[in-house]
Amino acid sequence: MDPFPHPSELLTTPIDSDPLAPRSLTEPHAVDALPGARSYLNVAYAVVMGWRPLLLDLHVPTGGPGPYPVVVYAHGGSWLGGSKAIGPWHSLPARGIAVASVGYRLAGEVRFPDPAEDIRAAIRWVRAQAQRFLLDGSRIAGWGSSAGAYLMTMAGLAGDGPLGRPVGDVRQQSSRLSAVIDHYGAADLARLGEDAFENTEHEIESLFAVVRQLLGFDPRDAPDLAAGADPLVLAERSGERPSFLIMHGDRDHRVGLAQSRRLYEGLDAAGIPAELIVVPGADHMAPEFSEPERVEEVVRFLTRVWRGRA
Repeated sequence: MDPFPHPSELLTTPIDSDPLAPRSLTEPHAVDALPGARSYLNVAYAVVMGWRPLLLDLHVPTGGPGPYPVVVYAHGGSWLGGSKAIGPWHSLPARGIAVASVGYRLAGEVRFPDPAEDIRAAIRWVRAQAQRFLLDGSRIAGWGSSAGAYLMTMAGLAGDGPLGRPVGDVRQQSSRLSAVIDHYGAADLARLGEDAFENTEHEIESLFAVVRQLLGFDPRDAPDLAAGADPLVLAERSGERPSFLIMHGDRDHRVGLAQSRRLYEGLDAAGIPAELIVVPGADHMAPEFSEPERVEEVVRFLTRVWRGRA
């Protein structure tokens, strides 16, 4: 018998402490945080035994009657940091699109695929809470930047299929996405060094140190294990077909553009609808990705998908 089982195996029923606290301290409260939105901050979307409650910020449009389509967003930060407050999505609620920006477990806490399972739990939570917050559970897309783009890609391609240890309530709601927006995400982890743009050997090795922290191994040395973290292998296995919009700068020093080109070509070969937009002169996490014209491209893409024309 394992003397140190997974924390989720220690209790058969998660501890629900909410009944022990005043509702005024546990119920989400709307605040004014963004133009055109009611925002509910630090809402628990899942409880994982042995870890802190997993939180998201939900921003619901105020214009119109709803229900509103939803973007579930995963922030960047090399799987080691970042914040659910950041991202290029801040203007979406004013455009009639709700946003659930997700805080997920980082690579100092867990290994892959656990952070992607957190994303899938957040998608299921959005569907479960759709009526309560005037959300349209049939129109949910995922958007991620950098590390979050990789996690959102894996979540979108996994759909409801197996990936890792499930998180949250998996009994009724689906974790499928209609679309994925990928901003300069890694895709082929073993070839990050090969695809690096003007990086020194030290910079490349520092990047692989982060990947080893996420995976628990070096993908260059373990191709069989690395296949389990490859989005194109997952796409072939799962059969999921969300539409993809991939944006990447051609001066990206952190994650080379070839990563997104390879992902785009692989998705296209697999029959998955995909578009690739190369942003001239843009580096990793550059301000160009938050400019109005780039956000407008995302909105147009989502509109096409949700109208069934992608």
